[in-house]
Parts: sequence; C-alpha cells; structure tokens
Amino acid sequence: MEWSDNDSRASPLTAGKPSFKMQIFRPANPRTPVRISLICRGLVTALLISSLADGASVAAILDFPFDFSRQAIGIDVTVHGVPLYVMLDTGVDPSVISNARAKLLGLKVDHTSGGEASGYGDSKSAEVFPTIIDGLAIRGRSFPPIDALAADLSAISRKFGRDIDGVLGYSFLKDQIVLIDYAAQTVTILDRAVQSDHKMRGCSIRWSTRLQFLAGDNTPVILKFRFGTASGPITLDTGSNHGISLFDRAFDSPAINAAVVEKGEIEHAGALGNAKSKTYSLEAPVGFGPFSLPAGQLVNRIRAESKNDKRFANVGNQLFAEMGLKILLSYRDKRLTFYGGCPAS
Repeated sequence: MEWSDNDSRASPLTAGKPSFKMQIFRPANPRTPVRISLICRGLVTALLISSLADGASVAAILDFPFDFSRQAIGIDVTVHGVPLYVMLDTGVDPSVISNARAKLLGLKVDHTSGGEASGYGDSKSAEVFPTIIDGLAIRGRSFPPIDALAADLSAISRKFGRDIDGVLGYSFLKDQIVLIDYAAQTVTILDRAVQSDHKMRGCSIRWSTRLQFLAGDNTPVILKFRFGTASGPITLDTGSNHGISLFDRAFDSPAINAAVVEKGEIEHAGALGNAKSKTYSLEAPVGFGPFSLPAGQLVNRIRAESKNDKRFANVGNQLFAEMGLKILLSYRDKRLTFYGGCPAS
C-alpha cells in the first residue's frame, strides 16, 4: 500500500493528484504456515465453486459505481450485512480485511499462523494473519467466501483520508470476469465475456492479450510497455492511483535513463509504513499496444522487492483513466482486453 502527495505542478497525467499504491499482502516466506493454510483453503473454495458452476445458468450482469475521488477504485460492499468501504485491487494477493473490522465482524482470524506483509515502506515488518471473508455481498449479490489476511490498515487510511476497511484482491478476482470503465466510473461483473459486447459499442480501438503473470506474483502483466524507444514488462495495478512507478531495472535502460529529469520527492505510506521516493519527468512517450500518452508524464522510482524482479514499472489507475480506457479482466478465460476511443457514456 502506498499513499503520497504529488507536486501540483506535475505533468497533465498526475497534476494535483495524490498517489496511492496498494502492494501485495502476502507472507514473505512461502513456506510459512500462513501461505500453506491459504493455499489449502483456496483449493477447497475453488473446488466448491467449480462444482456449483457445472450446469448453472448464466448470472445477470452486476453493474455498480466506484469512488474515484482519490484515483483508486473504492467500492461499497457489505459483509454479514455491515457496510464496508474497500478497494478493488489487482495488485493484492490474496485479499485484506482490517484488524478492527475483522474483530467487529467476528471473522475467525488465525493468530497462531501469522506472517509478514510485503510491500512499500521503511519498516522492517508488518504482521498479518490468515482469515476467511464470508458473507460478502455487492449490491445485494452474494459471493462465496474468499481467503484474506487481517492487517493494520490505520496508517494507510490516514494517508488516504478515510477509513479503508479492506481490499478485494486476487482471491476475489481469480474467479471473475470484470469490466472497469474509467470514464463512467463503473465496475461490471459478468458471467460471460460476451455479456460486455453492448458496453463496447462505438469503441474504435480494441487490443487483447493473454492474461499472464510473472513467477511468484498474481498481478496482471503487460510484457511490452513502451518508454520511448525502450520497452519492458509492467504490472497492471488497480490499487495504485499513481500513473507510472519505475523500478530499478528501468534505470538500467540507457534510453530511459536519458529521458528522466529529476523533479523532487514524495512521501508515501505503504504496507511497511512510511517511505520517500524520487519523482521524475519522463521526457518520452509511453504506452502499450495502440495506446499512448505524450512525453512529460510524472513518474516516481520505487524499490523492487527482489533483485530478480523483472518489471520495469508498476502502472496504476491514473494512466488508464488518462487514456480513457475500458479494461476487461477475464481471469476465468485468461484474457486481458482494452478498449479505447469509446463514446461518452
């Protein structure tokens, strides 16, 4: 998780907008009891969903608005009938519930199998505990129980400006087909990808690729994102309200190094507390497929979790909103499709 205040004199993409990144919550050691417990529960849940899906009729489309006032995808849900404000985040694995809310809701939290969150911040560790979020509903539609981690979200909430009760991450999304419409600020959950066809009428640009991930990570990846004449893999992170956050590997590229002009620094709060990072103006056009933005975007530099991290950058909501995109994330069909040039809703 990351929340920071950007310079209001920044580029058109990020001018006057704060930057929020919600990093992956997961135990640092995949051999810890937390990870094993979550995998086992995930398999049981997956088998249950599979058995129920066989022969089931096509579900109705579920449309609902999201709060984009802070350039993150904030949605209203209920858990056991209690209203909660949560983020929809492709960059979190599995999902997250705040310690306070987990206690209030009476969720069973396994305090004997704690692990550490990975993410941004200067603290050495942040403890998380496995749990299951059951009784989840959006606009009256119920969803199966999902794996989650109970975590302290108080620092993030303070930076964000309101209480964040939780995060719907990979454990929720992995069985879904989700359409994010940045212009209309709506999310649509579909039973079949073809159900979205009527929402794409009039869109003049379509670009599709296989939904894939880097090893050990469940955040969607675009393999050839352009930074001027250079290109490299980026993660698509709907939990980030920033545009482009460059990793160290990007600076190994002579073309990118030559195109960045240092502007200052920002302070942000993450899963591991507060941290600072440098900001730059990227004097080269950026984009992927048929979509692009001009030179002059404000970017920041963040530390990778591992020296073996292959990503050039983590890319968030501001960029996709500035491009005016609709994103169809079909986890079920393993497809990632972008639509542009769409008429105003």
